[in-house]
Amino acid sequence: MSLARRFPLVLVAALATASAASADGTAPTVTLLTPANGTSLTLDGKHATTFTWSVAFAQPQTEPTTITFMVSADPTFQGPHYTESRSCATTTPACFTTTTLAGTSWINAATGSNGLPSRALTLYWHVSVAWQSGQPSANSPNGLLNGVPGVDKTPPRIAVKGTTVRRGSRARVTFQLADDSGTVTAKARLLYHRKTLLSSTRTFTGVDWANTYVFWFDVPRAGVPTGNYSVCVRATDLHGNSAQRCAVVRIR
Repeated sequence: MSLARRFPLVLVAALATASAASADGTAPTVTLLTPANGTSLTLDGKHATTFTWSVAFAQPQTEPTTITFMVSADPTFQGPHYTESRSCATTTPACFTTTTLAGTSWINAATGSNGLPSRALTLYWHVSVAWQSGQPSANSPNGLLNGVPGVDKTPPRIAVKGTTVRRGSRARVTFQLADDSGTVTAKARLLYHRKTLLSSTRTFTGVDWANTYVFWFDVPRAGVPTGNYSVCVRATDLHGNSAQRCAVVRIR
């Protein structure tokens, strides 16, 4: 075979080898920027926190990427965690490098709780990049943050609805609760001429103003004067803030 006929074959083989090497490539480098390790975050749902990171690619991307941000109280991220994920085109493979977390939903997701933390805890965060099919994701080291409970001075919100009940039946007094901590202890009392006749206490989690809560009691047929009674409900949150509301219960 002549040299002229052999050159194209060698060129094709060389191109194939170079293409395979480019496909393997080098994983991108993910670096966490802010907040710095050891930063304290106030976990009261009122302080926003901005997270930033960088993703450096060693060569142009040939596939879209998926960048995933996670925060958790579990350093393995296998337990409850908060996640944000975004797909990026090959032209902008590092399109997701910052997010700002505000409110309470991310705290609840990261800690696996319906309420806000009442004690200090450690939070971990990291970023991973799925950059090429068949290759493991590129991961940042874990960032470590100190989560501290906020100083809550806001009492729970409460409303009590009065009712009328006949002797010999069951009284059903409804009330509403709300608190940013999500957990409220409610103490309901039935009073007659300012004297407590009976009381009941219960702790509710995941309280929501849209829900209806009930305090019920049985009214004997005899021995109970008719007239106006009072039902008072005191709501206390995890930080000791409390509020009380009362309503009239008429016994006939």
